[in-house]
Amino acid sequence: MVDNPTPGLSMVPGDVPVTVTREEHHQRALSRYTVAVGGERHIAAELVWCTIGAGKYKGERGIEVRVDGHRVGELTHAMSQRYAALLESGDRVGAEAAVTRDERGLQVTLLLPRNANTVLLTPEPPTERFVPVRQAAATAAVAKSGWRKPVWIGAAVVFAVFVLAGIFGGNEDDPTPSNVAAGETTTTTTFEPPPTTTTTTTTTTTTTTPPPPPPTTTEAVVPPVTEEPVVEPPPPPPPAPKPQCDPNYSGCVPVASDVDCAGGSGNGPEYVSGPIRVTGSDIYDLDRDNDGTACE
Repeated sequence: MVDNPTPGLSMVPGDVPVTVTREEHHQRALSRYTVAVGGERHIAAELVWCTIGAGKYKGERGIEVRVDGHRVGELTHAMSQRYAALLESGDRVGAEAAVTRDERGLQVTLLLPRNANTVLLTPEPPTERFVPVRQAAATAAVAKSGWRKPVWIGAAVVFAVFVLAGIFGGNEDDPTPSNVAAGETTTTTTFEPPPTTTTTTTTTTTTTTPPPPPPTTTEAVVPPVTEEPVVEPPPPPPPAPKPQCDPNYSGCVPVASDVDCAGGSGNGPEYVSGPIRVTGSDIYDLDRDNDGTACE
């Protein structure tokens, strides 16, 4: 499980640890995944082609390591040649990386497959949230029809009231009483006893509701705008001091972009006189015969 997302990366299985070099030049990019001494975090790293810029292999093709799009180191020339087949597929190749800390600062170790011709895992597709066009159109139509429906229903009701009032009020013989108070409905029934027929006359008075009083205008009081003070972010922590001697060798081999044996054909920029015993990784390729002693 890694601490950063891996969309679009074809992850390779992690069988063996492989050392990443030159992390000391990219401590700021690694600082977002910092750990305490003795701790470890696992993140996803991307492998891409690069051109070696210094040392005896200057100008040749190598593999650099990126985290979240930022360069954090590179593989040695030998490891770049060994795992070159991974990058020939054309996919974005990703690998799990362990971040640790020692006296030199943050260090990165890749977990790569034993066989460089291994099958890449399918990249994780990015997730997107969207609203279908048909669903959005249907929702807008429902909202539109729901807003207009009460208008025409109200108009139909008012029209029906006026029609009924005209039907029943057309046979009135008596005028509307003048003493009817506003807001009241008065019904008058008159019985005229003819010799043989009884007639009932119903008078209906329609009352008009007076218009509401005009709204009272109140001037809104806008509170004064108070500007919040701008808080400056704290400055980044100073970079860790660079060690004077590389811990991969028993003698004092300086920490530089490249170191060659004094008196040899290397082009520096730093040189060291032997013999030097290799106690860790021979990152400067000083031990050509791999017998554990460099610059003999």
